[in-house]
Amino acid sequence: MTAEPKHYRAFISYSHADKHVATWLHGAVERYHVPAKLVGTETALGPVPKRLTPIFRDRDELPASGDLSFELKSALENSLCLLLICSPSAAKSRWVNEEVKSFKRMHGEGRIFALIASGEPGHPDSECFPPALQYTLGPDGELSDIPAEPIAADMRKGKDGKRLALFKLLAGLTGLKLDLLVQREAARRARRLAIIASASVIGMFGALGLAYYANTQRIAAIEQRKIAETESAAARAAADYLVGTFELANPATENPRTITALTILGRSADRARTELAGQPAIQLRLLDTVARAYNNLGLFDEARDALERSKLIIDKAGPQGANAMVTLATTLYRQGNLDGAVRTAQVAEAKLAADPQDNDGRNRQVRARAREIMAAAYTDQTANAKALAAYDQALALFRASPGAKQTDIARVLNNRGLLLSGIGRYDDARKSLSEANQIYRLVYSDAHLTVGQSYFAIATNEYYAGKLPEAQAQIERALAVYDRVLDPDNYIRADALMLEGQIARDQRRPADAVKALTQAVDVYRKSFGKPHYLIGTAEVYLALALSDLGRTSEALRQLDDAKINYDVSYGKLHPNHGDLMVNRAVILAKAGRHAEARGNCAKGLAILEKTMGKSDGFYKSSAATCAALMAKVA
Repeated sequence: MTAEPKHYRAFISYSHADKHVATWLHGAVERYHVPAKLVGTETALGPVPKRLTPIFRDRDELPASGDLSFELKSALENSLCLLLICSPSAAKSRWVNEEVKSFKRMHGEGRIFALIASGEPGHPDSECFPPALQYTLGPDGELSDIPAEPIAADMRKGKDGKRLALFKLLAGLTGLKLDLLVQREAARRARRLAIIASASVIGMFGALGLAYYANTQRIAAIEQRKIAETESAAARAAADYLVGTFELANPATENPRTITALTILGRSADRARTELAGQPAIQLRLLDTVARAYNNLGLFDEARDALERSKLIIDKAGPQGANAMVTLATTLYRQGNLDGAVRTAQVAEAKLAADPQDNDGRNRQVRARAREIMAAAYTDQTANAKALAAYDQALALFRASPGAKQTDIARVLNNRGLLLSGIGRYDDARKSLSEANQIYRLVYSDAHLTVGQSYFAIATNEYYAGKLPEAQAQIERALAVYDRVLDPDNYIRADALMLEGQIARDQRRPADAVKALTQAVDVYRKSFGKPHYLIGTAEVYLALALSDLGRTSEALRQLDDAKINYDVSYGKLHPNHGDLMVNRAVILAKAGRHAEARGNCAKGLAILEKTMGKSDGFYKSSAATCAALMAKVA
């Protein structure tokens, strides 16, 4: 029988000792895209969705209500499945055991999927299964003495391993057969690999070309025969590497259907470390290429591992290892390790300082990349002065390098402009963003997503600078590009529509604002397919526009739905909850409901004080809004 729809796809139950496993599992499941041909397939769990979201991870996603027991029971009740991380710590945890029992009482025993992280089932000293998993429930809802004989995915080395264990859990969460998911994933990764392989070929032969150029300049006196022999050996090494990369497995010992692009990339890095030891320049270039491929696929742990395992090679390479260090810095930044990203970029710069030779400008480009990563990290740390200085240095280095791409210069200009806009330097931001836009339009065409995003950045800056007609013109250009290159339900379009609605409202065109914001909400809903804070944000703006037209009841309904989106998306009390209450007060006051407005203002400011503090600028502006409302009443 098909399961009833639930709010959460799964509830992850785990011991605090296994938090790192829970974090990995949560991210891996929510990032997984079900293959398009399998979406909609009818299973015992209902039609297979595009994404297996949302996933509830207790202890991290509880709203700030203070009633832990109620919240946990509510989440368990509203979860389709239970993902149980098994370890000796979990087996001894009363908390985990109660969660398993509660889920069984609510939903039966058929939708619990266990993952062995450590320990050994049945071993007296390292048992990893909680009692509630080992035994069935009796008629009274308590554990009986009848063994349940659970089956679990096993991520331990020498067992399923991380990847196969994950796919076993995905099969359980979708109701699809494991073999079907694995085959589809193998085909999908093979398609990605074709792109990666092409990039690798270009990168390798680019490295060979540069090596040839350097050799002819520096050792012109060497006999042509020796040069030819050197080039031939390098070419053979690269060719052997490529051929070996696609020698996936021995069918007699390994199932070729389970080999993926991830497997191939891992083996490529291993072979580059060992088999190309005699060709250090090519070796480094290939290791860097593999790491960049991992980054492009969002596999940041794998990228970091590939480079850190090659640390000895990179260190020995001296200045030639700087490029790989910048790639590692990029990886750390994308993982959110901002301090690590800065330190690693600085190491790359130190390596380059030891090499005064920079005939073709390549060292300047690597320095520019290092500075750009440092600027991004400083921006996220709100170290704005450092960030701006790093962007300026990156820009100067790219411009001084004859081999730099114009798009590299435009990217730095654009990010520099966004930083300047964020700190209120709107005129300086306009110059930087406009120059980036001019470059993008020359390199691409108006029918390119990057150009549309550039128009959007300019529109945002003009809006916050108070130049509404200019903002309106730029957002119309952005939407014209988006409408040509994006699907109608792409969330990027909704971002632009939401800004268009804000501009229209500030220009006192409430009907146009309602139209644009209604479209934004619809696109966000279709794009995300679940509650999301951006839906809530658009609904708050829509509510204000509806209030401008005197449609108070509709406006309040939008705010009620916005709160639901905030509750689910944030999972806890957030400043946007306070902002919502203040805006509710604005709408109520406009409708003459002053007593209710006063109460909503008080609630909103209490939330903002709790989540941000009274010294925060947003709290102060919200308090001023409420004071103005109350002054009008008086």
